[in-house]
Amino acid sequence: MVRDESLAACMERFDTPRGETVDAVFPLSQFEQVVGELGSPNEWDRYSYVHVEVVLDKLDGRIAELVAGKSVLLRDAASAMAAAALDGYINSYYRSAKNGLAGLAVEAHLDALESISPFLTALFAMHERVRPFNRFLRWELETFPLDGDHWAAHALLPRLERIAARGAIGEQQRLFRDVEAVARERSLGHVVDGWEPDVGFLRGS
Repeated sequence: MVRDESLAACMERFDTPRGETVDAVFPLSQFEQVVGELGSPNEWDRYSYVHVEVVLDKLDGRIAELVAGKSVLLRDAASAMAAAALDGYINSYYRSAKNGLAGLAVEAHLDALESISPFLTALFAMHERVRPFNRFLRWELETFPLDGDHWAAHALLPRLERIAARGAIGEQQRLFRDVEAVARERSLGHVVDGWEPDVGFLRGS
């Protein structure tokens, strides 16, 4: 992070490939307004700041404050993100289940795969947490567990693997029932209810 007026000099000095000691250089104004911000094109990068240690801050704590703000989801933002992602997850799962009933195995599998990403976003947002990159999912679940045995790494990851590998409709039904329980605990039951009259079908009833 550098002051805007120092950007050109810093870019020239630290022009290194990604993954090196200096991975990226941002002007302060861009970091304040765009980088990792909800609704921005690179909202996906928010997890990069979740466990960051600020080792040098020449702006009297401003950098640390910005990083801290990007590393969490405040309640209202988390609720809105969870609701949208939950609906997206249910939509993909519903299409997978319907395609399976229609004998469209490949299509059902593809929709099952597509359901995993919004599921994870919703699950972490319902816990007011930023979803980790897939590479760090196991570590995050083991190091900072979510509430509930269903979401422990040793329980959740094999379930997702079965869904990813085979579509596994029975596993999708069980996952939906577990997600529904959390959603209702977190005042997001209306999102599930929006899928009536098919909620019983989604539960596997």
